[in-house]
Amino acid sequence: LKLQFLYLIGPLRLMAHLILAAALAAGRPWEDVSLPVAARVAALIPHMSHDELLSQCRGLENLSLFPGYEKPGLGFANVKLFTRAEQVAMQAKVLKEGRWRIPVALFQEALHGGCTGSTVYPMPVNLGASFNVSLVEEVYDAVGLQTRACGAVMAFGPVINMFKDPRFGRHSEGFSSNPTLTSLYATAAAHGLQGALKDRPKGGYLPPWRVGALAKHFLGYGRPDGGLNGAQLSANEAIVRTEYLPPWRAFAAAGGFGVMPSHQAVLGVPMHANKYFLRDVLRGELNLPNALTLSDCNDISALQSFGQVRNASDALGAGLEAGMDVDLQCGKVSFSPENLADALARNKTSAARLREAAARVLHFKFATGLFDDPYLNKTVPPVKPDAPAQRALARRAATESLVLLQNTNAALPLPPAATRDVALIGHLADSGVDQLGPYTSLGAKVTTLEAALGDAGVQYRYAVGAVPSAAANQTQIDEAVAAATAPGTTAVVLMLGDDLRTCGEWKDRSSLDLPGGQYALLDAVIAARKAVDASARPPLVLVLASGRPATFGPANAQLGGVDAVLWSGRPGEEGGSAIWDVLTGAANPSGHLPSQWAKAVGHVGSGGDTFEAPVVGKWVDNRKSPPDADGRVYDSYLEDPAGVASPLFAFGHGLSYTSFAFESLTAAYSAAATELVVSFTVTNTGAADGAVAAQVYVVDPPHLGLVKAWKRFVGVAKVHLAKGASQQVTVRVGYDVLAVPTHDWTTRAWGRAITPGAYNVRVGASAATDSLNVNATMP
Repeated sequence: LKLQFLYLIGPLRLMAHLILAAALAAGRPWEDVSLPVAARVAALIPHMSHDELLSQCRGLENLSLFPGYEKPGLGFANVKLFTRAEQVAMQAKVLKEGRWRIPVALFQEALHGGCTGSTVYPMPVNLGASFNVSLVEEVYDAVGLQTRACGAVMAFGPVINMFKDPRFGRHSEGFSSNPTLTSLYATAAAHGLQGALKDRPKGGYLPPWRVGALAKHFLGYGRPDGGLNGAQLSANEAIVRTEYLPPWRAFAAAGGFGVMPSHQAVLGVPMHANKYFLRDVLRGELNLPNALTLSDCNDISALQSFGQVRNASDALGAGLEAGMDVDLQCGKVSFSPENLADALARNKTSAARLREAAARVLHFKFATGLFDDPYLNKTVPPVKPDAPAQRALARRAATESLVLLQNTNAALPLPPAATRDVALIGHLADSGVDQLGPYTSLGAKVTTLEAALGDAGVQYRYAVGAVPSAAANQTQIDEAVAAATAPGTTAVVLMLGDDLRTCGEWKDRSSLDLPGGQYALLDAVIAARKAVDASARPPLVLVLASGRPATFGPANAQLGGVDAVLWSGRPGEEGGSAIWDVLTGAANPSGHLPSQWAKAVGHVGSGGDTFEAPVVGKWVDNRKSPPDADGRVYDSYLEDPAGVASPLFAFGHGLSYTSFAFESLTAAYSAAATELVVSFTVTNTGAADGAVAAQVYVVDPPHLGLVKAWKRFVGVAKVHLAKGASQQVTVRVGYDVLAVPTHDWTTRAWGRAITPGAYNVRVGASAATDSLNVNATMP
């Protein structure tokens, strides 16, 4: 038998060699590195006791929940529980005391960064706003390398939920509320973390230095009832399949390793007990038979709170029967030997289900190379934490994510004369932790906007003005007004939005207006400026550091009092530098909104990024809005005659310091490739170099069947052009994007198909500016 040994470094090398040789001589074929992953799993599982199998199905955020785990073994643990030296000592003890020498797999949250001291990239909502798929893959490649370098083999990410309700506090964790854009990013992130499928070695292994991606949160976790975390998704299966399943299909096609189910119920069943979605859809329909399912914190135990089970042993049984593999224990324990014995005795689950779950855990450990390099000495990438190249990538990603929402009278970019004496106002201008966002590695070196002004040698006066999570403080507001109206002020930059206390997990809101005292602050600054002669009035720029869409008071009137609005979101550790670059014109903004912004919180759910506004027919009376450009008529709110067809900012909206023209559009369906090929020319018609997200939409032909969006976003190309330059662009739209769910009402079977007929293909810089169009027929 030809063996390929993966040696350890230093004094462990000889020991590893002798142990592996002795193991093979003793008949331990699962330690033969020449065998495929599946064969090694099949060889090991029959030897393991019930307690040993169950131990592989436990994940720990707190080691005290499982004292003495070394002997029976342990499935997963948070990498932050150990220093690098402690990781080695822990693995050595597990390998010594366990019968089968199964290493512990360490995991790391990887939404936008790796471990302690590593680079913190922009949050997913910012990466989504870049509309640059290759950039997102590049970022997750860097995140994956950093994650492996600190000792973890599993990345908790990407988050591919579509956060459709901005009241929900976790909005910044998702790329977009659009299924197609999120699908593009799901593929890019999976390739970045794991490597592309075509690059994987034979036998089911990951390439060296890669980590297994555990995408979150399967399924439908983005539009909970009332915008409240953990509330159920009130949607039928047609909507689930149309709007929420596509990114998971893309992640599966990219070879994703596993999923973390969501907190809530879908189709009335909690996801951690949902056999239909975990077994039939995830492992069957999406063709991921080895997909690992790792619970969210305590969520298998939480089946008791849902009223599904009476006790922890029943929760264990329900979880295993539904297809759960790992119980992530953050304080509550359902997967324990006592609960397993009770569940087996009462036929709440079976030994076969337990073996299935443990087999998927072992599959993950073999595939990531953990068995063959348990100390990660040979498969740790030579990456230094937060190296200059990584910070440069973070700055580039931040710059491309910034969205210019409003620019009245070309107030931006600020000319050099406007940067002589700047009034910088807002708690968020000097809050690094809020700039980074949640799920952030410790020890990050953050450049805030205030720090960026200092680095640039700009003379400025800083005033807190207001804190998002605190009530209005009149003294702070007065100080901010004084700074904004001080003689000689050449520009006023207000950085407002939300902080980690007002936007994040369990930080849901019933209003989208600026929280805390910021609403009063903005009103006060706008009012004070009106008293200044218009000819001497410096530009007022609002930098909106919000993790969710925002509104601006009744009728959004506050927007009329500012000259420019730049959305910065959660731009990561280099965000301050990127913001200042864009404000001064050193960089041209090229971000676009990955979600439609509603005019008011009452508009939430009344249409949106899938353009499912409630069409009521082609007739008009005093309660209906006028027909849109396509002849569609929408019911409208009494307070807003323009109706739901008129958002505050459309999906894909984003301004630039230059202008772009789209022309020469062609579209043809290729039956051989099962794709729609869309080609067009983009020209930079302005006076500055810049980039634009060239967005492609289709309007489907009429059809009898399930109701679907009247217009769909289907693809994008990020185009960088020098002033005056043109580029021919081709966007290929594949079957998975074009096909829509179908349902056989006789057999109750679900399928997918491309609707035959003439499609209207549109191109533009946003959903509201896609005027260039041509028809293409699909058979």
